[in-house]
Amino acid sequence: MKHRVLAAISLGVFTLAGSAWADEDDWSGLYKGLDILDGSIDYLSISRTDAETYELRIIPSVISLCQTGRGWIVADGVLNDEGNMLRQNGRVFCEGEQPNDVPDRVLSREKETGIIRYGATDDKRPLVYHKVSSD
Repeated sequence: MKHRVLAAISLGVFTLAGSAWADEDDWSGLYKGLDILDGSIDYLSISRTDAETYELRIIPSVISLCQTGRGWIVADGVLNDEGNMLRQNGRVFCEGEQPNDVPDRVLSREKETGIIRYGATDDKRPLVYHKVSSD
């Protein structure tokens, strides 16, 4: 009986710890969105790089930050105390141009739907991304 109680307690502790980790891992994946300014289809890739940071890649079909309209953004992501992700150390890489820094942004994720929202880099217009893959 004593062993069953200890086993149940251990299982409960590991389940709680695992669910907290899983909630953070819910950020990881591939997301797709539509930019209302230029009509581009945007892809947002979020992958965990270590226990506390993520790598973010934003790849639009057209990017208004680039003269050619072709490019992508790479940044670090860190979860804050409110459960949102801070996009920081971002750089835009435009075809045929030198990389440039982009402002930090805060991404929020709806727990029920997994939808990510944040303000665009150039004018903070709302961008909405739907998760299409967890890989």
